[in-house]
Amino acid sequence: MAEFLEAIPEVTKFGSSARGTQYKHLLTVEQCHLNFINDRILVETITRFADHKAGDMNRILTNTAASQPYCFDLIIYLQQHLPLVDKLFSDLLNKQVKVHHLEPEFTPNHCNIPGFERHFDESIGDQNLEFGSGTDADVAVFYSFDNHKKGILLIEFKFIEAEFSVCSSFAKKTKTRGHCDSERFFDLVETKNELCGYNKYSNWTLTTQSKAFDSQKIKSMSACPFRYGLNQLWRNMLLAEKVAYARQCDEFDFWVFSPEEHYKFLWRDGSGIPTHFNCRRK
Repeated sequence: MAEFLEAIPEVTKFGSSARGTQYKHLLTVEQCHLNFINDRILVETITRFADHKAGDMNRILTNTAASQPYCFDLIIYLQQHLPLVDKLFSDLLNKQVKVHHLEPEFTPNHCNIPGFERHFDESIGDQNLEFGSGTDADVAVFYSFDNHKKGILLIEFKFIEAEFSVCSSFAKKTKTRGHCDSERFFDLVETKNELCGYNKYSNWTLTTQSKAFDSQKIKSMSACPFRYGLNQLWRNMLLAEKVAYARQCDEFDFWVFSPEEHYKFLWRDGSGIPTHFNCRRK
């Protein structure tokens, strides 16, 4: 992207990071229109940030290598070209589907769609809108198939992150690590010990009830599988399943979109092979 921007005569100055360091893949805010396919997408992106938890505004406007502007470019473009949407997701899902709604920056309990009414809380218990935290997804795709069956697909974009999000309890609490690195990790779950931060939420209860995870395999592992990069995939898969339950969908899935060459960095700790998934899609 730095080489691409250097070749554009309109770019006479590059943007800076939060620490003030100038990088050639960053635009200035005044040039942010260059980070979007068209001006309408830029306007709708800014509007989305104005009334929704959507992340770092400066990053999406100026960082040409980040995944979030790519995500907004793609999804809002598809919203503007609806004939493409059904064909695209039919190809991706390998069956004929009708897409009813594309939701960028999907936040549980804050998306109302006719035909996909929410009957229960669809979060996994960790939402805090005041601080902009909690498990959500870059994109939610609501679709129907086989006449009146319904499905939900959550998608994350990962372009330049060093790895998937890891467990904050393991990363920050020294006392926790000895348990998490051993077969004793599940003792924290069964006793609801606060050393495991996820005991505050619904993660472990949902895992026990899940059709996408094999809780017995997880329990019998020699260490907690969710302490490294698999943590984010665990939370997002649980969220997809919870959304499907709350909206009475017949199937759900969670996908990651990433450049192929970046995949090895996302899994660099070697812990992410999801051997305890029961299936790819339910």
